[in-house]
Amino acid sequence: MTQNWRRVVRPWAFCVMSMQALTPAFGQSGSLALSSSTAASGGSAILSLTLTAPAGSEPAALQWTLTYDPSAATVAAAAGSSAASAAKALTCGGKAGSMICVLAGLNATPMANGTVALVTVTLAPTASGSVPVGVAGTVGASPAGTAQALTGSGGTVSVNLPPTQTPVISGIPAGVLDAGSYTANLAQGGIFVVKGTNLSPAGIVQAPTYPLPTSLNGVSIGFRPSSGGAAISAYLLYTYNANGTNQLAAVLPSAVPAGTYNVTVTNNGATSAAVPVSVVARKFELFTADTTGSGEAAAQNVDASGTYFYNRFTTGQLPVAAPNMYAPAHPGDTVIVYGTGMGPISGTDNGAPGVIDLRSQVAVQVLVGGQAIAPLYAGRSPNYAGLDQINLQLPASVPTGCTVSFQVSVGGQISSPTTIAIAPAGSTACVSPIFSQTILHQLDQGRSVVVGDFLLSQLASQITPSISGINESVLGSFASYSGFQLGSAARYTNAPGVCQVFRVEGNANQLVFGALGTGLDAGTVTLNGPNVSNRLFAQDPASRTYSLPLGPALPLVSGLYLPAGFPFFNTTPVIASGTYQLTGSGGSEIGAFSASATVGTPPTLTATLPPAIPRGQALTLSWTGGNPTDLVGVTGASGTVVGGTAGSPIYDAVTFTCTTTVSAQSVTVPAAVLQQLPVTPTSLGSGIGYLEVSSWPAPTAGNGLFTAPLTGSGSLDSGVFLGTIGAFTTTTYQ
Repeated sequence: MTQNWRRVVRPWAFCVMSMQALTPAFGQSGSLALSSSTAASGGSAILSLTLTAPAGSEPAALQWTLTYDPSAATVAAAAGSSAASAAKALTCGGKAGSMICVLAGLNATPMANGTVALVTVTLAPTASGSVPVGVAGTVGASPAGTAQALTGSGGTVSVNLPPTQTPVISGIPAGVLDAGSYTANLAQGGIFVVKGTNLSPAGIVQAPTYPLPTSLNGVSIGFRPSSGGAAISAYLLYTYNANGTNQLAAVLPSAVPAGTYNVTVTNNGATSAAVPVSVVARKFELFTADTTGSGEAAAQNVDASGTYFYNRFTTGQLPVAAPNMYAPAHPGDTVIVYGTGMGPISGTDNGAPGVIDLRSQVAVQVLVGGQAIAPLYAGRSPNYAGLDQINLQLPASVPTGCTVSFQVSVGGQISSPTTIAIAPAGSTACVSPIFSQTILHQLDQGRSVVVGDFLLSQLASQITPSISGINESVLGSFASYSGFQLGSAARYTNAPGVCQVFRVEGNANQLVFGALGTGLDAGTVTLNGPNVSNRLFAQDPASRTYSLPLGPALPLVSGLYLPAGFPFFNTTPVIASGTYQLTGSGGSEIGAFSASATVGTPPTLTATLPPAIPRGQALTLSWTGGNPTDLVGVTGASGTVVGGTAGSPIYDAVTFTCTTTVSAQSVTVPAAVLQQLPVTPTSLGSGIGYLEVSSWPAPTAGNGLFTAPLTGSGSLDSGVFLGTIGAFTTTTYQ
């Protein structure tokens, strides 16, 4: 701010009247020049403001204005050494982007040539290129109080991007993925993400308005055909580099032909190495509520009155600004879901596309609990580039539950599995077989559930190419799940007659228990029971999962990848009918606990498990004998190795679990479930495919169901320990 001094001039005191009111002298009496420097985005640089004046014309007071872009930097100033030596004080003020500074003191002492001020320029995390700081409105005052004209010249702070910060595209697989399921292959006109390091300056920058730019925050993404030719630029939605995550999001133009491309990211002049990416005509994937690519779909319900709700387990209101109502869907409600990759359009890809219904171009079906439903609308969301929207009405016969499977078939290609909550007509909450409405409500309010799962299994196994035997092991974990991932938390407690499908990206243990929970420590765990005495579990330090093999390891063919628990085989079974006891000492997060499970008499399959399974037709498995009230579970998986090591591969796989009772004497896995699995790679070491059928007594309190204290407060929301016996085979899904 500008200050006015109106004091009596005395020999011992110097005072400057308003600088603008002084009578200017003829000619120039020196200059104020700001130095330049470099700094990293989000960092600071100190620039020197230097006075140069002819001998005998040094000013006793100065005023200047610093100008800058407030979105790129903030500016502060302090008196420099020359001003301090002359006992001058610096006062600055003004508005963002324009700072007026006055340097004066209660004396007539002139300032020597040199640094009169130090200007600290703090760059925004999103700053790029160079940030100029101007010096304008310069005026001085002589010791006698007359004005002195000064020139002013500004400086710049160059944003430093060291050579070591070359962008790197990385991830599984390859780091360039669709924005719905985070899997490889991009659709024309769809939204995609790029993951890696040094892809963008620190901070978060969103495209401010339409049309979307091809360069944002100094960042661009290029698609160069692998056959050669000019690169095509994507339309940037945001750059994100915060909290240890560096990710870009963009829209791929519809006009990019299908084929293979080499994708690069350029960050303020530095360009990454190229990674190969396939572009396809369409690949629809749903967005999920927690943006992980799995779990609960990002969905809205619209009831008969036209009221919109976020799809959740119970009915209530979020503690945030409107719209904030949530509820489960009901039969008869309209449901709206969002995704990307439905296919190219002829209109704009970098702006609001308007209403574009793509049903006339491609067949679209929605699968809710395995039931096919024709959508009311399937196409671009009118106001958002690259975003697709599907509206459908739930029929009266739709299955209900808290984790009803929800997928979309576009042109015969089925999206990755997600879930929605559907309550019975007139109910304010969905019905879970293991979680109370109180817990469901707490999940809707942001709480997590803590679940314990342990499986003692004996599997008569046939493994390609020629390994057979009895595989026996115990696997377990304690994990915390958000409400959006409730399906994974409940995957082994399906009600009879229910099939669930999951997509898993992770290691062998995560194929069994899911990759979505946060593992918790329960200390040491031991097993006792028939033929087993005080056997100690091993705990994986990264995932916190527990494992106990009950047989010796057999050498497997190199490249033959199996789920957790293999390859520990016995020629004579260890596990026998009776009761087994888990005992936990307590750890940093789970307190001491005990759990019991009974191993019963299993049914006998009427046929061996198939070595190949056609995905286009239902699979029926039958059995005889067993305890009629026991449960039977059929589990299968198919996927591809996308990373890791030869000894510990990482899979991108889809698994399913279907549950029934022994008394049913058979179970049918619908084709609609099998079609959700990808085709199993046939080359050794490139993928995984298996099928398992096992039975166990229905869990009850003290026999299959257990609890354990949490070290902070409270206890497990669900604890399950199952003793299972069954059959296993490697297979290919065709």
